[in-house]
Amino acid sequence: MVFFRWIIGVPIAALITAGLFMIMAGLIQKPIIEVDPAKPNPDLDIFMKPIPPEGPRTKPIKEEVPKAPQTEIEFKKPSKNPGGTQTGPAPTPATTKGPVIPTQFPTPIIRMEPPYPEGCRAKAIEGNVLVQFDVTAEGNVVNVRVIEAPDRCFNRIVSTVSKWKYPPAYQDGRPVKRYGVVERFTFQLTG
Repeated sequence: MVFFRWIIGVPIAALITAGLFMIMAGLIQKPIIEVDPAKPNPDLDIFMKPIPPEGPRTKPIKEEVPKAPQTEIEFKKPSKNPGGTQTGPAPTPATTKGPVIPTQFPTPIIRMEPPYPEGCRAKAIEGNVLVQFDVTAEGNVVNVRVIEAPDRCFNRIVSTVSKWKYPPAYQDGRPVKRYGVVERFTFQLTG
């Protein structure tokens, strides 16, 4: 049976291969095209030509752009969170006009209260937690670290504080980074 396949298969394969080579040779052959040598190559100028002036130029009229109205911003202390946490002393409410650095640190624009860590709740640990962090010029919280806590189980609140967003602080009209911001959280078990 195998011998029969070889006897019939090899000649058929050879015929198909030879036919394909002949088709490819026919496709490769090009008809001879005569080029008219009398046509000169087009002259291309790649350099920009100077534009002649169109009379005396006048200075463009400087439009007066109206300044955006300055709004009053009031920084308020957030209310207690029903989740069992509250913040420590908040900045004194201040009304500012224009870009200035407030003497007290403003309330974050985006603020999620850290939940009571389950490990601490299971151990019935209560107390104050001090968290220190830096705020970038864009208002993002970075370098969050717990500097004082009754137990290591409170270190889990770092991930929540790092999601906060503050309004940018300005100095001489430029946004600046703020270092060493401290927040206090009081964790007490209720009921």
